[in-house]
Amino acid sequence: MEQTSYSTEEILELVKECGTGNEKSLQKFFDHYSQDIYNFPIRVFHLTEDDASDYYIYAFERLKTGKRFKSFVGKSSFKTWFFSVLRNLLIDWQRTKREVKTQTVSKVNKEGKEYSTIEDEPDKRADALAHALDVSDQFQSVLSTIKMENRIVFKLSFVYYLHLDPEEIFYIAQKTSRPEEEIRSEILSLREELSNREEENLKMEDKITSLYLNILDLKEQKKQKAQGDSVEAQYYKERLDHALAKKYEQRKKLIEKKQKGHFLVRTPYREIARILGISEGGVSVTLLRVLEKIQKKMHSVTGES
Repeated sequence: MEQTSYSTEEILELVKECGTGNEKSLQKFFDHYSQDIYNFPIRVFHLTEDDASDYYIYAFERLKTGKRFKSFVGKSSFKTWFFSVLRNLLIDWQRTKREVKTQTVSKVNKEGKEYSTIEDEPDKRADALAHALDVSDQFQSVLSTIKMENRIVFKLSFVYYLHLDPEEIFYIAQKTSRPEEEIRSEILSLREELSNREEENLKMEDKITSLYLNILDLKEQKKQKAQGDSVEAQYYKERLDHALAKKYEQRKKLIEKKQKGHFLVRTPYREIARILGISEGGVSVTLLRVLEKIQKKMHSVTGES
């Protein structure tokens, strides 16, 4: 299989074309990434080659129309987006493969009210995606109201995800008396360094998914081996319940870390200070003020909508 080397800009253009359903672009994409799709379940989740082959067919069927490519809007790196897509497809494939049936399993809380476990809730990802896109648009709108010098500090803090506008690059160049091209080169170099941190974040995301798949396996084993009142069934039930509790706790802790923003790639203050020619303390204070303003304005916007 031919493996053509593409630049970042060429990849982004290719993905954009794939989103329109362009057959030639889709063919180029699969020529370039088919091995990555096949290797993903083997490398990340240690599945067998037979499973990887089945998964590849499943993923190909769902990517070949190009519709999923429309969700990539360039606000994160393509690799981050693509791995998330492959991860979600893997979970969907596992559900299909195992023919997991949704059953209403109720539990009772301390107040005596019934509630459903997380695993039995309907898939709300489509609604969540629509909400996320809406919030993202609101965030960009709010960010544009922050005065430029403060906005630049914020964007540099999260430069792995955010792009500086030409006027913002020009402002930095004027403020530091350096060529714009030099500023662009520094930011590009910084992004490349930060990509190593994103690799670690992806591993944590993969760990969450891996734990989820382990939970599915253990629940399936429980159905098969821990039914009835025999000594053997009770033995398996005790072991599997213990293993399930451990996996749930591990997954819960990782999700809590993710929700607290520990998986975000942030630029060290010293790098921002170096680029802007200001103190690290100045960066810290400015960033804190910008975050407070954004939170306040976002709360106001979402409260009105």
